[in-house]
Amino acid sequence: MFERLHLCLCETGSFITGMHDRVRGKSVRTPQVVEDILQGVGDHPDISTREVSRAVNVPHSIAWRVLRDEGLHPYHVQKVQAFIPADYAPRVEFACWFLQQLAAQPDFSAHVLFTDESTFTRDGISNTHNLHVFF
Repeated sequence: MFERLHLCLCETGSFITGMHDRVRGKSVRTPQVVEDILQGVGDHPDISTREVSRAVNVPHSIAWRVLRDEGLHPYHVQKVQAFIPADYAPRVEFACWFLQQLAAQPDFSAHVLFTDESTFTRDGISNTHNLHVFF
């Protein structure tokens, strides 16, 4: 170990080996790199910045800076319910049932699991917790 440190100090003047430079190579923010990052996000708006940086072979921070400089920000998709007139009666019926349960058992709501981890829709269950799109 001491021999390696001595050799590194003699060659570079520093104890730091620069391992991260050997892994990816020195990256420069060139017009081609900017174009590649924007093309990657344009082709796949739901791609993560880490995936873009790996595809273009640049550090994650450069991908973030390019996207921010271009005015692109991650947009968290949030589904909302679209109510139709037929939804009114079942919702009122459920509310009445819930109030009856509370009247019969005052701590009934303590036995109900309320969560925001998933979205339940007429089309099924979807979890958009980690879904981001660049706009």
